[in-house]
Amino acid sequence: MRMVLTIKESRHGMWCICSGEAVLYDKLPFARAIRLARGLAREEHASSGCVASVELACSEFTIALAHYAGGVSPRRAAA
Repeated sequence: MRMVLTIKESRHGMWCICSGEAVLYDKLPFARAIRLARGLAREEHASSGCVASVELACSEFTIALAHYAGGVSPRRAAA
């Protein structure tokens, strides 16, 4: 299983976090959207072990911002 969170520009210079077509969070400042999306992906990976990614989508291209894959070490899981 794989989870991809996408950060997209919404209205008036604000940003939203989407999972597929579903908008999870909207009206976020750019830096907050990145921090929140990375945190959500990291938590999903830590709790389920599934691959989790964060992408920034623009009209011309998509940039990968974070990718969480592989096993979670027991030391990291206990932290």
